[in-house]
Amino acid sequence: MPSKNKENIVAEKQHKHPFLWVFSIAILVLVVVSFVGAPFFRGLLGGGQDMTFGQYAGKDIKYTQNSYFARQLDSFVQKYQNTDTTSSNYQYQTYQIWKGAFDSTVFHMAILDSAKESGLYISDHRIDKALTQYGPYMDNGKFSPEIYNSTPNSEKYATRQLYREELTQQQYLSDVSSTLSSEKEKDFVKGMSSPERSFKYVAFSFDAYPDSEVISYGRDNSALFAKVNLSRISLKDDKKTADTLYTQLKENPARFEEIAQNQSTDIYADKGGDMGWVRYHSLTGDFSDSKDLDTVFTLKSGELSSLIKTPYGYSIYRVNNERTDPDFAAEEDIADIRNYLLTNEKGKVEDFFVSKAENFRKNASTSGFDTAGSGMNLTSHVTDYFPINYGNSYFMKQIRALDDDKELNAAATDERALKALFSLKKNETTEPLILDNSVIVAQLIEERNVGADELAYLDAYYAYLVDQFRQESLYRKFLSSDKLKNNFLSVFSQQVLRTN
Repeated sequence: MPSKNKENIVAEKQHKHPFLWVFSIAILVLVVVSFVGAPFFRGLLGGGQDMTFGQYAGKDIKYTQNSYFARQLDSFVQKYQNTDTTSSNYQYQTYQIWKGAFDSTVFHMAILDSAKESGLYISDHRIDKALTQYGPYMDNGKFSPEIYNSTPNSEKYATRQLYREELTQQQYLSDVSSTLSSEKEKDFVKGMSSPERSFKYVAFSFDAYPDSEVISYGRDNSALFAKVNLSRISLKDDKKTADTLYTQLKENPARFEEIAQNQSTDIYADKGGDMGWVRYHSLTGDFSDSKDLDTVFTLKSGELSSLIKTPYGYSIYRVNNERTDPDFAAEEDIADIRNYLLTNEKGKVEDFFVSKAENFRKNASTSGFDTAGSGMNLTSHVTDYFPINYGNSYFMKQIRALDDDKELNAAATDERALKALFSLKKNETTEPLILDNSVIVAQLIEERNVGADELAYLDAYYAYLVDQFRQESLYRKFLSSDKLKNNFLSVFSQQVLRTN
């Protein structure tokens, strides 16, 4: 019998025992991500500037180099680093990465806050032990006094604080997980694991939104996609100081770059205020009054705006190159309109594909699912068997297409979609289901009960399953806490997307 190669053995283990696979791999990933990360990708996602996204319990949720936020960003980058970043979903992927890092940082800060309130304390002895067993001062698997002594004190202090926080979080979650669960709970979860269903489905991906529709929207809203080359000075909400600087600038416009570098508070200060070419729609959040933005777009090359009141203070703009209208034959302009639609007018795209999906469903009712798909040049995907696994727990089978298509996977976190899928009778099809960036129509192939041998795994690893459920509940609790001041969306739009 020919031997299996390593890739096949790994794949087999992953498929047969997904919860064991994930449990072991997750430990490795946490270690690697915390200390290696993917800094090259982070540069694509916002540069090196410090950014504050809100507060938890009065403390800033801040992105800085080498911060917990930055390490979490690296972690989420790992999931996307092989993705085609030139696709029309790049901005959406960027949002997912930064939002995931933000949520994880909030969770971490909330645990530290709760631990402090409960009196949880990590002793210096425990930190010393961790540092000497698996800290950054190791040489050939052993603690090296030479490496430790040669490390600057500031770095040693930062590392110690990092380990204290990580150990605090581990202990807190361990304490949360220590509560015993009942056999009735276990029976309930086992009941969730059976029956399992298999489906076939077609997906209408938003990536396939026709250029003709994109261009039509662009023509109807051309002012949104006009662009102008600008420089900007952003000032604090201090009218007297802003007036003084604006007067100096009017008297000597050549000082624009100097004042920007020394006085401006935004990310363009280091470049003398140079923003480059900026589209109208990307500036709407920077203006309290849209009339001021309209005025900026009418200025001639070299002209200064008035002193403009903004949601963040005051701004002064200079036009470097005058407004140009969108070119609907240019790929760059079409791509920008497409990104705008997917971010700000997603409902229009959804309606387009829901209509397509309705037509498919009607055709499928008369000619059959596969024939209807072929007639519309759609690929039919077939799933493996899976249960109602809401929340996509790794301890139960997940939604998995046999050809590894991912379009249906989002149903695992969509209660409405799971209800629709598990309400079908054999050979029935769902109504069009909107899932993330696609519309799905699925048909039930077959339902089966899970064998006793498979359910036995839940008996052995039920404690891990309960732990995951509790942590997910805790995650939701912290992210909806009154202690959280969440400015993520505005900061992300203004400071992260603007740098890409």
